[in-house]
Amino acid sequence: MPSRLRVLRARGPQMASTDFAELLEKFFLQWMMKGRQLSARTISTYSDAFAIFLHWMHDEMGVEACKVTIDMFTAENVERFLQYLSNEKGNCATTTNCRLAAIKAFGSYAAYKVPERLFQMKRISDLPRRREKRSEVNYLTTEEIGWLKTECKNEIDHIMVSLLFNTGARVSELISIRACDFSFSVEKGVVKIFGKGRKERTLPLWEEVVTETKEYLARNGIRRDEYLFAGRNVEHLTRSGVRSRIESLVAKATLKHPSLAQKKISPHVFRHSTAMAMLEAGVDISTIAIWLGHESIQTTHRYMATDMKRKEEALKKVHDHGQEERKPERYHASDDILSFLNSL
Repeated sequence: MPSRLRVLRARGPQMASTDFAELLEKFFLQWMMKGRQLSARTISTYSDAFAIFLHWMHDEMGVEACKVTIDMFTAENVERFLQYLSNEKGNCATTTNCRLAAIKAFGSYAAYKVPERLFQMKRISDLPRRREKRSEVNYLTTEEIGWLKTECKNEIDHIMVSLLFNTGARVSELISIRACDFSFSVEKGVVKIFGKGRKERTLPLWEEVVTETKEYLARNGIRRDEYLFAGRNVEHLTRSGVRSRIESLVAKATLKHPSLAQKKISPHVFRHSTAMAMLEAGVDISTIAIWLGHESIQTTHRYMATDMKRKEEALKKVHDHGQEERKPERYHASDDILSFLNSL
C-alpha cells in the first residue's frame, strides 16, 4: 500500500495536465462502443453533448478543443455550461438534463481511469438535474386508433399502427424488428423487441395482428434476416419515415373526426396509448412497466397519475350532475296563500 501511495504522489503533478482528449476518445470508442455496446443513437446523443460543450469552452474560455485539460472539467464550468444551455440556447429542462447525463457518464468513467480526480468527478456527479415540467400524457383512445386504421390505404401503414398499439414499442424499436423476431404457433404469436441498452423483451400479439403479420411476411417474401419495414436506399424504414406516415394518416382522419386536431399525435403517442389502455383495463402498473421496457416503475407512474385525474374528472361530473338533479325548485306560493297574505 505505501508503495502504491508513493506512485500516486509521484504521478500527481503529471495528472494535473491529464490529456482530456485521450480520456474522451477512450470513453466513446472503448467504453461506450466496445464495453457497453450502446446503441448508435445513444452514442450520437452523447457526442452532440460534448461537441456543444467543447464549442462553449472555445467561445467562453478561449480554449481550443484539443487543448482542453482535465483541470478545466470542473463542476463550476459544467454548471456554467448548463446555464448557457438554458439561458442562451433556450434549451428546455429535458434537453439540458440529457446533456448533463452525458457529462456525468463521462465523469464516472474518468473517476475510475483517473482516481486522483475522484472528488472532482464526484462534484460533477452531484450536480442537480433541472426540474422538468411534466405535461399531461397525450394518448389516443381505442376508438381513435380505429379511426387512424380506417385511413390506412396500404398494408404497411396498417400493420405499423397495429404493432405500435399492440406492443407499445418505441419508434426505434419498431423499425429494428426483423422477420426472425417473430415466433408463431397456430393462432398465437410473439415478437421480440430490442430496447434501450440492448435489453430485450418478448411480447404476445393479438390474434388479428398475428394473422396480419403472417400474411404480410408471406405476401412480400420477407426473409428471416430482413427487416419488417424496408426503407428506400437504406436498410430499414427511418424514424422520420414512420413520422411522415403517421402524420399523413392523422391529416386524413382529422377531416372526418375534427376532435383529433386537439391532440398532438406522434408515433410515440401510440406508446402512451398502449399504457393507458392497459391501465384502464385493470392491468397493474408493474406489468405495464415490464411491457414497455421501463427500467424504473417511477417512469410508468405518470400514467397512473393521468388515469387518476381522468377518474376524478369523471367523478366530479357525476357529482355535479347529481347536485343539479337534486337542486330544489324555487318556491311558488298558491293563489289562496297570496290572498291570505294580502289581507293581513
